[in-house]
Amino acid sequence: MNSVDLKSILNFSAFRPEPDDPSAAWRKRFPSERTIQFGIGRARLAWRGISRSGKPGEAESVKAEPREALTQSADHIKTLADHGWCTVSLNTRYVISLETNLSRRTGSEDLLKTNPRTILGGKYERGKRYAVTHNPETNSSILLTFDEDQTRKAEAMFSESGFRVGRVCCGAYVLLRHALAETNNTKGSEQPLSSFYIICSEGAVCALVQDQDRWMELRSRTDVYEEDIGPITDLLAPFHARLAPEIGITLACDEPLPGLADRLAATFPGRAVNDLTEPGLLASLLVKQ
Repeated sequence: MNSVDLKSILNFSAFRPEPDDPSAAWRKRFPSERTIQFGIGRARLAWRGISRSGKPGEAESVKAEPREALTQSADHIKTLADHGWCTVSLNTRYVISLETNLSRRTGSEDLLKTNPRTILGGKYERGKRYAVTHNPETNSSILLTFDEDQTRKAEAMFSESGFRVGRVCCGAYVLLRHALAETNNTKGSEQPLSSFYIICSEGAVCALVQDQDRWMELRSRTDVYEEDIGPITDLLAPFHARLAPEIGITLACDEPLPGLADRLAATFPGRAVNDLTEPGLLASLLVKQ
C-alpha cells in the first residue's frame, strides 16, 4: 500500500462516493467542498453558493436567457465553488402528472431510469426522462416527465462554461415530495390525511389535492409568476369550490414569497395554511439528497 492509499484510508476519503456518483447524497459526495445550486426558469438564471458545511448562501439571479446569463456571470459564480461542481434545477419544459396502476414491482424506480418502457407501457415516450412517487395507500402515482434533449443541452451549457454538473432535478417535484413526506408522517387507515398541497419554484406552480390519503387532482404549470404573486392565487382559486371543508393547505416554496400565505388564506377562507417554506429550502433539500 502506498502513502496515498494509506492517507485516503486515514482521512476516510477512500470510503466516500465519487463526486460524479449520482446515487449518493450530495453532502456525502462533497463533504468539505463549496458547491453551487442553479435554478433555470424562463429567461432567468438563479444561483447560490453552498458552503463546505452544506449551508446555502444568499440567492442571486439574472433576468436573461440562461445561456446569456451564464456567459455574463460565470466568472463571478465560479468563485462560489471549489471545483465547479453544481446541482441544476430545471423549472421549465417538464410535466408532473397523476397516473394510476403503474408498475410497483421490486426495482421499478431504478428500472424507470434505464428502461422506462417496461414500467410505463403505453405512457412511455421516446426521448424523455422519468421519475415517480407512489402513493403507499392507493394505486395512484405522481410521474415526472423531462425532455431528454433539453436536459442534455442544459448539462452541455454548464459544462461549456466551466462547471461540472453533479445532479439535474426539477425543483417543484423535489419540493412536492418534501411536502408529502413532512405531512404524511402518521399514516394508517385510522388516521387518513387530507391536504391541498401548493408548491412554488422559480415561477412554476404545482397543486395536489389529497383527500383521505387519496390523490384526487393534480395541476402543474411553469412560468406562472415572477415578482407578482397574483397569478398564483388566480390559478389556484378554482380549487376552493372542489375541496372538502376540512382540507387545509400545505405550502412549500423554494424561497419565501412575501404575502403569499396571507393571499392564500384570503383566497381559501377558513382553511389553515401550513407554510413549510424557509430561505434556501430547495438548496437545503438538494444537499441532503
